[in-house]
Amino acid sequence: MKISKILSPFLAFLILNLTLSTNFILKATQNDRKLSNYICKITKDITKAKNDTQDVLIGNSGGKLWSSTESFLSDIAINSGAFTRKGTVYHHMTKVLIVVPSTTQRKQIIKVVLLVLRSGIQNIACVHETLNGSIQVEYFSSLMEQEKITIAESPNASVVYPDKLKNMEGYAYQIAVFSQLPRVVIMGKKVKSSLTYLIDAINRIQNSTVNYAIVGDYKKLQYRWNFRLMDLTFNTGLQMITNETELLTYEERSYCAIIPLPPKVPIFQSIFIEPFDGLTWLFFVITIFCSVAVWLMFRGRGAVDSPWLLGYGMFVMFIGQGVEFSRKNRLVLTILLQLIIIMIWILSNAYEGVITSFMIQPIHEQRLETFDDLVASNYKIITSAGLAASIDNSEAYRQLKPRLNTSGPRLGSHFAVGLRQARYVFILNCDEAEMLVPVVIPGTKVKVSELYYMLPQKIYPHIVKLPASFSNPFLERLQYYMDLSFQAGLPYIWTIYSAITKFYKKNEVYFDEFVYLTLDDLTQVFSFLTIGFVLSAVILVFEIFFHDILKQLKLANQARKLRNRVHQMAYKKRKQPKDPKYQHGALYYIIHRHKRVKRLRARKLKVRSIYVQPRFPMD
Repeated sequence: MKISKILSPFLAFLILNLTLSTNFILKATQNDRKLSNYICKITKDITKAKNDTQDVLIGNSGGKLWSSTESFLSDIAINSGAFTRKGTVYHHMTKVLIVVPSTTQRKQIIKVVLLVLRSGIQNIACVHETLNGSIQVEYFSSLMEQEKITIAESPNASVVYPDKLKNMEGYAYQIAVFSQLPRVVIMGKKVKSSLTYLIDAINRIQNSTVNYAIVGDYKKLQYRWNFRLMDLTFNTGLQMITNETELLTYEERSYCAIIPLPPKVPIFQSIFIEPFDGLTWLFFVITIFCSVAVWLMFRGRGAVDSPWLLGYGMFVMFIGQGVEFSRKNRLVLTILLQLIIIMIWILSNAYEGVITSFMIQPIHEQRLETFDDLVASNYKIITSAGLAASIDNSEAYRQLKPRLNTSGPRLGSHFAVGLRQARYVFILNCDEAEMLVPVVIPGTKVKVSELYYMLPQKIYPHIVKLPASFSNPFLERLQYYMDLSFQAGLPYIWTIYSAITKFYKKNEVYFDEFVYLTLDDLTQVFSFLTIGFVLSAVILVFEIFFHDILKQLKLANQARKLRNRVHQMAYKKRKQPKDPKYQHGALYYIIHRHKRVKRLRARKLKVRSIYVQPRFPMD
């Protein structure tokens, strides 16, 4: 086939329209590629019986498998009710629709079916042609239910296996990609979209290759070709002006809103102030006064070191409402007990006030749930021109017009700036919005999910017509595979093994629900209080049980220091005082002159017990 034919305007027109119909997707993981290669290998085994055409299309769509056949199967499913079982139409439940030639062995079909079931698919409908010309539909489910339905011979059965299309074996072709078009991600020289994944799957089956040529401004080419292109972001009645025949396919789309997270509730206010009302604080003050009164009442009747008073003190500490029960001259123990009382009061009230009442509230303020709530808010909105035009023409939402900002098909430079500021609401196609959830905001290290949430309600669900023209056998062959995917009613939703699903499972975050406060969010606060209480309690127990030992060690240390000082003074004087009042030696004189003598006498310490005979003779 000549290169000039490949690069003809008809090819460019086809690829342009197909590119416009693509969705944002994420980069396929390594497991997806392995699974895709395995699927392609099985597909080639199934289609060996027919060398002139490939009638089976099984692709890997981000981990979700899909396949389809011509449109008459949809007519059979809807009109004749052949797929109906217990009032349910299988066509709408089917996740995978496999079409195989009549010469395919059953064990090969079962191999593909088991592979699809292991991939997480719920329902499978396997369609194959029998030897007598009829079509047999076999239904499988993950519950291993199985049912066979034979459809009578149809005059349209021949369209299932068309032989007029040429093979693409070993073929190399080019596709023009326009960087300004929506739902296309260009990373360097690589083009990522749902269309590229579809084409890659076709190429692996057909052993062909493709080169993507990134083109500049497509509006100049549009003017040159005299085509009239309308905004495909939102248009249910798209019409194209062309001299070629058109094959229209359909895809259901809708819009989703990414809204900035409302401000978080202040931690101190929500934990220590809001859970407690005025009556709680009044009760706390009353119990403190009652505890002090009980303390003063029993203080003069019993010894301060009695077991009863110790038990009373521990009891009031346990309930979190108490005062110190130690000696008045022990300042350190008094402060320690006060800290323990405050910590236990916070912990005991937090169990009732925080865990039971605050846990039922979201960690953020109230979120928006419907599009009407968004309309009633004062958020500024950034969206595409198509949706903006639809809102302008709507009488119900015309008040949104002053708050709408249109930034072209790819939202322009306002997109990254608006994401960083977290002040705008972005209304995008739902596949684009889901793709943005795990993405890091340009210029920051923060993910979109940390600043935004998705509106649960979808906005403006609609059906998009996707025109596709062809003018040669190669384009017809390529379009055939495209038609299979659309006419099966299987949109390109890349969720099963995609990075979006992994992000959801890893972070356990669902952006269409409220995120409630959990115990993990309070771990640091309660850990700090618990560690402080445990340390204070250990110090308290140590003070109570080792008080006497510490007192003896302290007095022994004081005596040692006094003896050392006596020896130093004795070296300096080197003579015995002649005054009779100093007859007990220099030590007695020094002790009476020392500032600690009153403290020693108060503790009933005998002076002569630490008397040290001077080492030098008296004069």
